[in-house]
Amino acid sequence: MKLIIQSDDLGISEAVSCGIARAAREGAITCTGLFSNMPTAPFAVELMKQYSQICLGEDFNLVAGYPCADPASIPSLVQTDGMFLTSEMHREIDRRDGHQEHVKEEDCVTEMEAQIHRFQELTGKLPEYLHGHSYSTPAVWSAMETIGKRYDIPLVRDLLKEYEVTRLQKTWNQKPFSLEDQMAADPISCIVEDTEFLSGKIGFIGTHCGYVDSELFGVSTYTLIRNRDLQAVTSETMAQWIQKNNIELISYRDLLGLR
Repeated sequence: MKLIIQSDDLGISEAVSCGIARAAREGAITCTGLFSNMPTAPFAVELMKQYSQICLGEDFNLVAGYPCADPASIPSLVQTDGMFLTSEMHREIDRRDGHQEHVKEEDCVTEMEAQIHRFQELTGKLPEYLHGHSYSTPAVWSAMETIGKRYDIPLVRDLLKEYEVTRLQKTWNQKPFSLEDQMAADPISCIVEDTEFLSGKIGFIGTHCGYVDSELFGVSTYTLIRNRDLQAVTSETMAQWIQKNNIELISYRDLLGLR
């Protein structure tokens, strides 16, 4: 089996970025996506320069921190102070309205393009893939498709479909995800006990590796679980599972090379 292991949210905070760097150095991850709008993004990019084997994409973040675009130009995505509406704020509007139409596609395209430009400023190149974060609507997906075509960057969703990539049968992530449940989560068991997963030719495991700092608690409900994910991908159990099952770790970079 060829296996992609992705760790999302690079740059959401310094602690998360340091955890992802450790996962790149000592663990099994092959891909990570940058939150280019966050204040810690420059730190994260500098940190990851020594790990050129890691495929670096853009995680479009439309729900945490401040946007890259002028807030006045994306009114359906922001609060009155210019910060993004959070995922829960969006879901509350959805519940109130009975649909997801309050998010405007043109606003998403504007902000996503601004995040692409910020990625280029920080890295000197385009992202290798595009991936969403936390809250999606038909408008968000359509905007991602527009940006992908405009810059000729593949969407993770499309790559996984094109190459018939298999996923684990169980997930340890939940929404909502209490701190108690995060501490009790057992990612490594979900992975190594899934014998059916190994029958696929190409597999995908999504993680949120990281350490925890005070900044993270202000922008994400996924906090302690990041330690659990980091523990899993850097564990001897994971290393032995990969070796025992003759698993070849690959990235989207390698996947595109199969075309």
